[in-house]
Amino acid sequence: MNNDSIKYTDETDKSFGLAGMAISLMVWDAETLLDHIDIDSGPDSAMHMAPEFYLSPTVSAKAMWTHNLRRFEIVSAMLVANVACRHLVNRHVGSLPADVDSALRRFIIEEDESLRAYSKAMNYCRRLFTHNAVASMASQFSQLILERRRLSSSEIFQFLEPLARM
Repeated sequence: MNNDSIKYTDETDKSFGLAGMAISLMVWDAETLLDHIDIDSGPDSAMHMAPEFYLSPTVSAKAMWTHNLRRFEIVSAMLVANVACRHLVNRHVGSLPADVDSALRRFIIEEDESLRAYSKAMNYCRRLFTHNAVASMASQFSQLILERRRLSSSEIFQFLEPLARM
């Protein structure tokens, strides 16, 4: 975490943060995603996740989206639990200080790559699909899908090869 208001202050603070993250995994029914905790690892690598945490299923786009969204929710919950446990349990404060809450929100929402990724994808797709040649090819390809019903990857990429030359 880059913001000073949510950085670990000492080893005890770090241990409470790690405890909070482990607890959040239990609450989110995701405990199988944790391999181990190593407090001696760096501040951003003390939670060692199981390989399944990093793997994305090779299934439909919808299933992959659901999988990745679930991982984002788990990571967000771990981050919030880390900070909440440190402040509410270790420091015995009744609620998170406003600057900590603000830093946490920024870290999860504003500094997250998802907004940049979405904007980049949207801008790119807007330019891509308003290009006459691409729009024409998309229409032709859509028709081919309707006609053939099933296409191998080699058939798909052979049809779409002209896009690589644009």
